[in-house]
Amino acid sequence: MNKAYFFAITLLAMPALADNHKGFYVGIGASAVDDKQDMVTLSNGMTLGDTTAIRTGELIGGYKYNNALGGEIRVGSGLRSGKGITYGVTTGGALEERGKFERDLGTYGSIYYKPELENDDAKLYALIGYTQISTSKTTKDITGTELESPSVSYSGISYGIGIGFVINEYLNINFEYKNICDELYNKPNMSSVNFDYRF
Repeated sequence: MNKAYFFAITLLAMPALADNHKGFYVGIGASAVDDKQDMVTLSNGMTLGDTTAIRTGELIGGYKYNNALGGEIRVGSGLRSGKGITYGVTTGGALEERGKFERDLGTYGSIYYKPELENDDAKLYALIGYTQISTSKTTKDITGTELESPSVSYSGISYGIGIGFVINEYLNINFEYKNICDELYNKPNMSSVNFDYRF
């Protein structure tokens, strides 16, 4: 996601466009986590799970002073856990099914610096900040018996890019692609859509 840094520098370097949306704003959004592989440690060794269909929702609050100076706070929570099949490597090198795997992104909080380029129709922006997130993983054997369900927390750099479109004088719809937390295993990315209302 080095593209996020490139876009941030580009936004700061380019001349400002028309901007009539300064001030406070609030928003709501939903995200889908990219399909990802997850490592699980069991008593019989390492296994590999393909986790899909993780969904989250979030609330947004921010303030924009000008194109280069703005910030956001976001709080979110998992809406749907990702599910997959857990595998282990057999002696012959083939994959052997060992059970079911479920990953849940719990609650998270993010703070972002958000430079924008905006005109009367659309905006291009970067997100550069920090996120703390809790996540849990549940592993069950083939019979459905739960083997383990540890929960851990991570914190680290979060970054992304987005493009927004003006619906009316106050309301925008935004599409984003971001890394929710650089310290989270396998660095999962999130594709998001959100709405913000600017006072």
